[in-house]
Amino acid sequence: MDQADFPWRPLGLLLVDKGLMTSNELELALAEQRRTGRLLGQILVGRGYVKSLALTQALAEQHGVELRASDADEEPDLEPGTEPDYGLGDRAWRPLGKILLEKGFLNQVELEGALAEQTDHPERRLGEILVAQGLLSGAALAIALADQHGLDVGTEQKLDAELEIVVRPPAPGEPVYRVYEVAYEPTYRLGSILSESPNFLEAADFACEYVERRSPQGVEIQKSAGDSRETVWTYSESRADAEAAARKNLVQTFGFDPMRWDTRGQFDTPTK
Repeated sequence: MDQADFPWRPLGLLLVDKGLMTSNELELALAEQRRTGRLLGQILVGRGYVKSLALTQALAEQHGVELRASDADEEPDLEPGTEPDYGLGDRAWRPLGKILLEKGFLNQVELEGALAEQTDHPERRLGEILVAQGLLSGAALAIALADQHGLDVGTEQKLDAELEIVVRPPAPGEPVYRVYEVAYEPTYRLGSILSESPNFLEAADFACEYVERRSPQGVEIQKSAGDSRETVWTYSESRADAEAAARKNLVQTFGFDPMRWDTRGQFDTPTK
C-alpha cells in the first residue's frame, strides 16, 4: 500500500483535538503530504507546527502509555521555515509491529503473545500490554513510534533518563475503532468486524496491513462512541487502481510524478 493511502486525516484530527496544532495547519500539512507523499510527522515537525517529542508523546498516549518529560528536557523551538535533519530520510510508513521486530525491541513470539492477549481483551491497547508485561520499555515504544512517523527522538538510554512512564488503561466511554471489509459493487455491503481497538493507530495499522495481504475490494474504519458511529477512513481497490493508472500516465507524460513534486522554495520571489 502506498503511504499516501494511510488515513492521515483522522490522525491529524487527533492532534488537533489535543491542541498540538490548528485545523488550518492540518489542512496545509495534509496538502503537502498528498503532494509529496512524505510522512505527516516529518511535515508537521519540519513546518514547526509541533515538536517531535510532543508528537511522539501524543502517539504513545494513543497506545495507552503516557510519557512525561520535565520542562528542562523539552526540545528547543525551531527557527521558522527550518527543517532539522532527523537522519531517517523520507521513509515510507510501516506498521508498528514490524518496526519493533526490526529494531530488536521484541521477538516474534513476544509480539504474537501480546497480540493474542489483545484478541482476548480488545479493549486494551498493544503498547499498554507490552509495557505492562515488561516486554517493552516506554522509551523503546517512543523510539519505534517516532521512527514510524519519520522522526528521531534519541536513544533508549537518553529517553529512559528523561521520561517518566505511566501505563494508562482505557477510560470507560472512550471511542472504539472497528475495521470492516466492505463491498461497493454491485451494491454496498458491510462485512463482519475484522479488528477493533480503542486505539485509532492500531486500527489503521491493521487495516493497511490487511489491504496489503488480502487485496480486498474495500475496507472501512468506523469510530463508535456510545450510540454514534462515524466512518473515518475507507479504502477502495477500484479507486486505488484508478489513481495508480492516472499517476502512471502523469509519469509517462512529464517524466516524473507532478503530484509528488515538492515545489517549496522553487518559485520564491528573490529578496532585494
